[in-house]
Amino acid sequence: MNLPIRSKTTDGQYLIGPNGETNVPGTTRLDTSTMPSNDTDARPLVRTFDVFDTLIARRCIEPSTIFVMVEKRSGLKGFSKARRQAELNVIKDTHDLDLIYAELAKLLDTDPLQLAALKAMELDIERENLIPIQENMTRVRHGDVLVSDMYLGHATIREFVKRAGLVQKVGLVVTNDGKKTGRIWPAILQNLRISEHLGDNAHSDVKMPEQFEIPSRHTRLSDPSKVENVLLQLGLRQLAELCRETRLRTWSENADLRFIQIIQANLNFPMMLMASIDLAHLVRKLKRKTVLFSSRDCDMWIPLFEEVARRMGVACDARYFYTSRQAKMAPSESYVDYARSLFTDDALIVDICGTGWSIAHMADRLGISRLPVYLLHKLPSAKSYEAMSKTPDSCQFFSLIGPAEQGVFNTLLEMCNYSDHGMVCDVRTIDDSAIPVFADDLRNEQEMAAVKAQMDTFHLAVSLMEHYDLNQILQLDKSSIVTVGSALYANLSQHQHLRHIYGKSHVEEETRVRGTIGCR
Repeated sequence: MNLPIRSKTTDGQYLIGPNGETNVPGTTRLDTSTMPSNDTDARPLVRTFDVFDTLIARRCIEPSTIFVMVEKRSGLKGFSKARRQAELNVIKDTHDLDLIYAELAKLLDTDPLQLAALKAMELDIERENLIPIQENMTRVRHGDVLVSDMYLGHATIREFVKRAGLVQKVGLVVTNDGKKTGRIWPAILQNLRISEHLGDNAHSDVKMPEQFEIPSRHTRLSDPSKVENVLLQLGLRQLAELCRETRLRTWSENADLRFIQIIQANLNFPMMLMASIDLAHLVRKLKRKTVLFSSRDCDMWIPLFEEVARRMGVACDARYFYTSRQAKMAPSESYVDYARSLFTDDALIVDICGTGWSIAHMADRLGISRLPVYLLHKLPSAKSYEAMSKTPDSCQFFSLIGPAEQGVFNTLLEMCNYSDHGMVCDVRTIDDSAIPVFADDLRNEQEMAAVKAQMDTFHLAVSLMEHYDLNQILQLDKSSIVTVGSALYANLSQHQHLRHIYGKSHVEEETRVRGTIGCR
């Protein structure tokens, strides 16, 4: 597939702000902890929540897409249009799903058995598309009340929120238009005091409750973020939906950890997906059977690549290669033997970024020529390294992002792909089993929590791929892959806040490694 893109950038604006602003219309917070209470009022104090696009969302984003899915799965042409029309025909009066389908029967001239099957199919597809909006779900407490304007009944909505992970014991009020008209609020206020209402509709969830002096908060978390909207505009709908689902399913009260989660969901994961497709094409082209992913930066990458390779029909063995600049430039005899055992005629070396200096020296030490090396970002040669020892002509380099690329920073890319183990400084071999030897890890508790958050988010995104066929993305041509990958990388490179989270230990380790290999 060839994307109609003329530029690597979007509109010149941040897709995620450099200090962590996501450009996702979010929730305006209201602190109710200091609100005055009326001790003489016997009504319980609760919070109320809208349900759809507030606590739960649809994987397919728009509700009408459910009808398109029913039409595709059932093979009944015209279903989607007729289903929308049937709802419009009954919406002015009290209605439920049964009444909508009774109207649909008239429009489609459908027999009762087929109609029942279609209705069951619609509910099944709704269930399949349910995802939690985790940030808002965590706000719900026992005794709170869910209030929904919906054609689905109490039992179905309770099943849906439970399926999405809501375990709190809550009340549920369902009407067709109680929030929209405001008529439901006096009825609720007769029995309960409401400290706040949270919902996604500016009219029904903000304007109307405020008319009854109910504090309200407007949430738009279910709306696609700017990155997700760009992917939608490029025609990469399933990738946009996958990024959105990952974002909605994650949440942390800690601002740094939330920043990390969004970076992974909206920038790093889709960029690594682009690189995985590019790499799979290269593995097939070079007919390599062993793909060696360099530690530590490639730790998260392996399961993503394996899934992409499986879907693309590329058969290979992806392995974790214990390595570092220190291990390659000052190797023990044991490490040399370990590298020799891996650098076979079938092998392809993979790393996130680098100049290729240390791997070229390792290949040269082993007497290997034209060792294929894939770097997501191939950096230009470094003067300090070349002053020590020029890069041998022992490797054949391939990359997604070339050394001439401007406005991208490999340090931030490395930070986004940290592993939770220390740097490899050696490998010992026992009965053909490689035992890694790690240097002391200089990262503190806060940094390790950030690493865990980004690894958890990335692995979540990989696990969610099972819900998407992604065939359109997997068929992208090289030009489109580079265009999308470069745009994501350029935006990622604007997030200097990553240096605030990881910078101290990164500089300390870089200084130590350079000292060990004799680079000043």
